[in-house]
Order: sequence, then C-alpha cells, then structure tokens
Amino acid sequence: MRRWIKIMKIKKQIKHKNVISFFSLALASLMILSMSWTPITYAENLQYGPQSEPQVVTPVKEEPSSIKSNEEQGGDLEIGPEIVDQPVGAAIPAPTINKVFCDATTISGGKVHKDKVNKKTVVATVHVTLKAKDGTVKATLSYTPKRGNTWKVDLPAGTTVEEGDTVTVYQQLDENKSPEVTANAELSIAGQTTLTMPVGEIWIEHTNSNQVNDDEKAEATELLKNANPEIANKIKSVTFSIDGTDHAYYEVTYTDRSISGKIEAPDLKIKTVTETSAAPTIQKVQVTDGQIIVTFAEEVAAGTKFYFVNNFTDNEDNSFCEDGKCIVDKSTWREMSQTVSVDGTKVTFPINDDDLKLGKKFGIIVKEPHKFRSCAKSEPVITTPQKVAVRDPKKLTDDDKKAIDKAIRDANTVHSVSKLPDGTGFINDPAFIEFDKDGNVTIISPNDVEVDWDDDGNPVYQKNADGTYKLNDGAKVTKFPAKDLVKNIAPKSPVIAVDTDKGEVTITPPAYKDPGYDTDLASYTITYKDESGAEKTVTATRTVDATTGKTTWTSDGATVDANTGVVTLEIKELAVGATITAKAKDNGGLIPEEAPLESDLASKALETATVSYDGNGGTGEMKDKKLNKGSKYKILSNAFTAPENKEFDTWEVNGKKLAPGTEIMVDKDTQVTAIWKESRVKLKITTSVTNGTIDPSCDAYKGDNKTINYAPKDGYKLKSVTVDAKEMDISKYPNSYTFTNLDKNHEIAVVYELHTYTVTYDWGGDAPEGKAVPKDTGSYHKGDRYTVDTTYKKNDTVKGEKDGKKGTWTFSGWTDLNNGTMGDKNASITGSWTFTEANKYQVVYNWGKDAPAGKELPKNSDSYYAGDHYTVDTTYKKNDTVKGEKDGKKGMWTFSGWTDLNNGTMGDKNASITGSW
Repeated sequence: MRRWIKIMKIKKQIKHKNVISFFSLALASLMILSMSWTPITYAENLQYGPQSEPQVVTPVKEEPSSIKSNEEQGGDLEIGPEIVDQPVGAAIPAPTINKVFCDATTISGGKVHKDKVNKKTVVATVHVTLKAKDGTVKATLSYTPKRGNTWKVDLPAGTTVEEGDTVTVYQQLDENKSPEVTANAELSIAGQTTLTMPVGEIWIEHTNSNQVNDDEKAEATELLKNANPEIANKIKSVTFSIDGTDHAYYEVTYTDRSISGKIEAPDLKIKTVTETSAAPTIQKVQVTDGQIIVTFAEEVAAGTKFYFVNNFTDNEDNSFCEDGKCIVDKSTWREMSQTVSVDGTKVTFPINDDDLKLGKKFGIIVKEPHKFRSCAKSEPVITTPQKVAVRDPKKLTDDDKKAIDKAIRDANTVHSVSKLPDGTGFINDPAFIEFDKDGNVTIISPNDVEVDWDDDGNPVYQKNADGTYKLNDGAKVTKFPAKDLVKNIAPKSPVIAVDTDKGEVTITPPAYKDPGYDTDLASYTITYKDESGAEKTVTATRTVDATTGKTTWTSDGATVDANTGVVTLEIKELAVGATITAKAKDNGGLIPEEAPLESDLASKALETATVSYDGNGGTGEMKDKKLNKGSKYKILSNAFTAPENKEFDTWEVNGKKLAPGTEIMVDKDTQVTAIWKESRVKLKITTSVTNGTIDPSCDAYKGDNKTINYAPKDGYKLKSVTVDAKEMDISKYPNSYTFTNLDKNHEIAVVYELHTYTVTYDWGGDAPEGKAVPKDTGSYHKGDRYTVDTTYKKNDTVKGEKDGKKGTWTFSGWTDLNNGTMGDKNASITGSWTFTEANKYQVVYNWGKDAPAGKELPKNSDSYYAGDHYTVDTTYKKNDTVKGEKDGKKGMWTFSGWTDLNNGTMGDKNASITGSW
C-alpha cells in the first residue's frame, strides 16, 4: 500500500508538471496563431479564380440584404471583433476588386467584411454595378458569401465585360456602407491568346470516373506548354479535365489572373491505364542504414517515379498494399525520383537519419509512365553488428559478452543517438541486452519488462527464476542467434621445447582449460622428419567427456600424455637438424561457413653438433659426423694411416681415453683424437673401379707384395688400368695387378666400358634403280632393342628395268635373325628384290577385203611394253588415191586414213590400226 501511494505521488507530480507544460505550450501556440492570423487571412483573400461558394444574381434594383446568424452561415466564417456601442451608419472598409478583363462573364474580389452583433457573426453584402463606356448600366448584382472573405458574381446571360466598361463595388452591413471602389476593364492575356491544343496521347488511370491525378495533371500541363512555348512563361496554372476517353479539356489561368475558359483538345487521345508498374522488393533495412535498396525483376523503365513514405498515419499502412491501392492520403511521403540512384534492376533511396525507427513501417511507391502505381512496405530491424572475435564461440566469457553488448549498441547508434528500443516515458533506461546460456542475444525495451518501484521512485525490473527479464504480455523483442554475433579466433600455437640433457623434444598444446583460453581446442598436428629422412605427421586429439567435462588426449603416432596432451619425441629418432612444426585446430564457429581454424605454425629446428676425428699425425681422412644435440654417438674404428713406425692405440675424447665402439652423449662439437703407439710401417693401397669389381682399399706393410684383382660387369670390356696416375698396358694386366716390394702408398683405378654394336642392312644382289639400302646410324649395347626399317615392306613393288627389259621388282621383306634385340655382335638384316619382266604387244594393220590391187598392208615387226610409244605407218595417208578396178569396173580408189584407238601408246593388248579404201 505504501509503495502504491508513493507511485501515485510520483505520477501526480509528473502529471502536474505536464499540465503546466501543456498550458505553456497552448499559450505559446495562441500567441503564434494571433500573430499569424492576419497574413493567413490576407493570403486567403489573394486566392483568385473560380470559387466553390454559392453565387447570387439579383435584379438591377438593389435591395437591402438580410443579416444572417453565425449558425445560418456555417462554422467556417472568420470572426471579427464584436460591435459594441458602434454608432449606426458608421463606415465599414471597402471590398477589393480583382482585375476586370474584357470578355469576362464573372467579376470577383475580396475583403468581405464580417462583424459580431450580440455574439453572432454577420456578413456584409457586396453590391456590384457594371457600366458601359457611355455610362449605361449593363448589370447590377449583389452577393453575400456564406464562408470565406471573397466574393464573385456572374453576369446575366449574354452580358460580357467590354473595353471601356467600369465596375463599381461597395459592401453594406445593415446600415453601414463602405466607400465605393472602381475598376476599369482591361485586355487580358487570355483575351489576346489563342491556345494551340496539344496532340498525341495521354494516359489516365481512372477514365471511368473522370478523375485525373496530380502526375497526370502535371503531364497534361507539360504537353500544353510544349504546344505553346511562346506563352509558357505566362501560364500560372492549368486545370485539366476529361470526359471519359472521348474528350480532354484545358482551362488556363494566366499570370495576370485572366482565365481562358474551358477548351477542348480534340486531337489529344485519352488512353486508359491498364498495366501496373513493376513490383518493388524492399531488401532488408536496418535502423541505422542511410539508404533503402529496392530491387525489381527487370531493369527499371525510363521515366519511372519513386516515392518514399516515411511515416504512415491513420493506419494507412494496413491497406497500403491491398489491391494495388498504394494510398497515402494522410501519411507523410516525398517524391525521390531525382535523388534515387538506379542501377539496372536496383534502386537506392538515400534517406535521413530520422526516417527509420524501430517498429515504424515505411513504404515505397513506384510509378512507371502510363501505368498504375505499385508499392511495398517494410519495417527496419535492429542493425546486426560486426561479429566479435572470440576464442570459443560455444563458451562465451563475461568479457566476450561485454564486447558483444558494446558492438550491438555501437552498431545501432547514429550521431550519438541510439536506435535501439530504449525506455521512454517514466522509464528512460537503455535497451536491455540479454544472453542465454548458448550466447544467443535478446534485445528488450525496458518498457516491455514488468516493473516495480522502490521508495525513491526508481524502477525495479522483475526477473524470472532463470535470471531473464519478465516480459509484459504482448511484448516484442529482437533476437540475435550467437552465430550472427561472434566469429571464431584461431587457437594459439603449441609450444615446442628441446631438452638436450634428456634427449627429448616436447610439444605442449595451447592452454585450453580456463575460460578465455582455447576451450574449444580440438587437436594439434606435429610434423617432422625421422632419422631416415621420412616425413612424419602426428595428430594429438582432445576428447571431452560430455558429463564430467574431463579432457582425454590420444595420438596416432607418438607418445602423448593422456591428461596434459604433451607429446614427447626422442631426439635420436629425428633427422639431423630436423625442424619440428606444430599447429593447433579448434572446433570451428557456429555456422558451417566458419570451418575449424588453425593456429599459426610453431616451428623449432634442432641444434646440431659435429663429431670430428683428428689423425694426430696419422694420414688419411675420417669423415665428420653431424648430429642433433642431445644424441648418443658410438665412436668409430680407426681409419687413419698411422705415422711411420706407428700403429693405432686408442681414442681420446675431452681428455678421456675411449676405445672404438664407446657411446658418448653429444651436446656440443666434439673432437676424437687418435693415440698412436710404436708399430711396423703400414702402407695404403687405394683402389677404385668403374663398371666392375675390384679388391677393396687395404693396408699393407712395407716390403710386402700385394695383388689387386678386378673384373668387369656383364657386357663390359676393359678400357684402362691406371696405377699412381700412369696408364698401364691393359693387354698385360687384363684381370689383376701386383705391387711388389712395397715402399710407399699406391693408387690403382680400373675402368670398364660397354661393348657397342651396329645394325646394317643388305639385300645382296640386284635391286631397283634408285632404291638405297636403309642406314641405321645408332649404336647399341647387348640387349638393347632396335627397330627394323619400314621404308620397304614385304611384297612392296616398284616398276623398273633390268638388263634393258621393263618389268616389276618385288621386295621379299627383311630377315632379322636377332628379332630386334642386339646380341653380342653387329646385327645384319637381309632382304632381296625379284624382277619380273612385263608382257609385250604387237602393232597390227588392217583394211578389210577391199583394196587396190598391188597394195599391201604395212607390217611392224617390233614388240612393245604397255605404255611404250609407237609410230603409225605413213606409207598411206588420208585421201591418197590410186587408179584401179573393182568388179571389172575402172575407177579411183581413195584411202580413208588410219584409225588408232591407242593414239600411239601401247595398251595392255595388241594395237589394231584400221583403214579402208
């Protein structure tokens, strides 16, 4: 009860303050209204042109007008000061007269006087007289308006204002009469102008109801001005109207306020709009966006207009998009056709900071030329912040949550003004940002939370048992899944440490146990080369028990501590100077696109040390051995040649005598020194061989004989024997060489080389002219493969001659006894050509049975091959004649000439040459 009383006191105090504020605001508004009333009224009186008020046409004789009460005149009359003790017959202000133009049928003006009598508004009657130039009264009229301060009278039928006419006007209220004012008729722009009506077509949406909207009126006006460019700047306004689709009308008001009257545009065709503008799709809009992006299915048509409805009122948003109405009669909107940017199918609307507000809908209207409007509405949403980088997206720390909270507030602040649903009214706390156990966020307006009040009047927000805010019924909140707010950070790198004392390398995973570390660590991978040089990859995998949360580590190829995840490698099992690398991997982010991340690559190269041998007066060489520090090394047997009259005794390492085969720990560069003792003179014979075998290098004592044996590899022959840099006669030393009475060190080098063979071709006999035996310029070793030449194949034929005879040569094919594999001697490949003589033919002459007596057929005893040329006999020529007889009759024989179907070239049979007499 006490708390309720406290709250009521607070609310009462606030209410009292609000009442004072209200009256202060009302008083200020009245002062502003009183200062602005006169210019507003004056502006109304300056509105010329046709009026919607009723007109009164009276007889020429003037009659006193009746005074009507405020109730009779309607509630929209402007009220003047009440008349108190005003003397009867006091003058009232004169009315005004608008310009009077020749040919006019109406006369109008303003400043109609109004007063209060007994708390009732009364209006003066305006009296108008039109006189001709000669003083004749053409019309006397009067008019009492029911509203406003303007007047207008229509002249009697058939009466118009003419040049030289004068108009006299006064107004009277009861017995009070104003001074008279006059105006002379003057020529108007309308009277001097003949308009050219536009042609073409105009599209109207509602031809069935003769409604013309503002866009259509603007288009009609532009058409008229384009048709009348010389007077376009004299046009003040245009009234465009239609009658269905058959008639279009213009009425022009000029800058001198003269009016053209209603004129039909007969050649302006009215088209009914049937199509709807392309439907806009509003992309996601956030409360802090400085633009709205709208897309269309196709490219935006030229001339399209765009409108932005930034504030719906009177619930117009509920029906805004129904049935394509797109009506915003009372809502706040603005055209943005000139400010949008169009890019193909995308249109960008630049907007102001205060255009978007959470929970406030906005609309987009699209108007293509000659089409109905289309529209869409949307509502901005809270701006999604840039994702906050965290080590474990599935286990947010308090610091992570603070960073996310700040990111949300920063992303939703424009010019220091929050766009979040902050508290309003009695509650002015900023919006609440609440996290659940999985990191999902709920943004809540303090006004939507159940609230109590403490004794100091501060709100106490109620919470549920789980710690979340207790919401009012119907409260709206904004939720952000954690996946939209955080992004995964790659884990830190594992740590690689080398312990040369223990001969171990340890790899430790990055810290993962406590919040803020890599708690989502999944595994880490190690690479190195082992002592054989082989690449090795080892993965240590972390498994977390879902119930206890305990971590267990396993490895697929190395020793790993199951509790700590530390992997241990033995230095002796690693390649010399090996580089060990390690990188950790986590479990990834909260969305599939955020794959598991890997750490930077940790890398550690093993330090090395060299074990070297010192002959200490001995000759020869023992190669150094490079080792990883921390490795064990077994000392080799002596390979130095002892100094004269000396022999090997032992090794000395770091001042200690050690026998060959002793194992030492190498943690620095180490020298092994030979220790000698008195001995026989030992000499060295160094041997080497190429492509064969030879006795190994050996020691021998001074004065001894030593034979060195050598032998070739299969298929090789001895090329050289070189002793102490001198080449020896290989015929004398084909298999061995003996050193006699040794007195110094010697070297012997033996070289063997492969046998090489060739391939030759032979067809061992006659062959066609111009056919050369194939050549193989290669050299082959035993067992090598070679390819038989394919220039000539078995049964290949070629025309040619032999011993002066023509015929055909036929190839037998190649015979290769080695079948393409080189043996141990040159390969000989043989083939042969066989000649077959071609057929021969005769030339035979024939002239039938009739011929002159004594004329014999020509004879050709030669024979010819097909294709040979022969010559037709010329003893008898065409048209040769000879006198003779036939059947007892004398006369003249005439030869027809020879016919040779072969034209002098022998075919594949005897040639028959015919003629007749």
